[in-house]
Amino acid sequence: MPIHTYAIIPVKPLARAKSRLARALKASTRAALVRSIFSRTLDIIAQVERIDGVIVVSRDLTILELARQRNAIALAESESGLNSAITQAAQWAAQHHARAVIVIPVDLPLITSADLDALIDRGVEERCVVIAPDRHEDGTNVLLVRPPDAIQFAYGASSFNVHRAQALERGLRVHEYRSPTTAFDIDVPDDLELYRALDAPVLSE
Repeated sequence: MPIHTYAIIPVKPLARAKSRLARALKASTRAALVRSIFSRTLDIIAQVERIDGVIVVSRDLTILELARQRNAIALAESESGLNSAITQAAQWAAQHHARAVIVIPVDLPLITSADLDALIDRGVEERCVVIAPDRHEDGTNVLLVRPPDAIQFAYGASSFNVHRAQALERGLRVHEYRSPTTAFDIDVPDDLELYRALDAPVLSE
């Protein structure tokens, strides 16, 4: 039986997008940056044959409409908060016969289809997680969970270790995936400066 896998993209309201970049970018520019990474992320996911669908969960009407235009499932966020939004999307996926979900935030401007294929390659056990940490080995940048409800999502401080410990406590097989392209996220002004110094995809700012 094929492993049905859904990608989950949680997106904050654009008006509040990337608030920690406020020192470097005005609000409209931060919103444009998020929209640009969001569009690129959808393009990357579309190149991965083993991802059967994309769930975008947000309270932002513009993002939800963009998701529909790209044939993604648009879920209006029912509770505020990142972990609640991801849980809502994972529950939807489970109810629609997903075997696994891959959570991909909209702050990974370098992620590739090869990264996603590699994550899927590692997540073959019936109960497992594959975690791609950030470059500080603190946060969770990409997370594959099989089945979708196998763990409680715990994004926030030290989420890499929290997700890993929780999965082990629940008897799941834990795999880690590291690459420069999944480890890099744009979260604070220093990240933005580093991104601008790279020979990287051009994003709207």
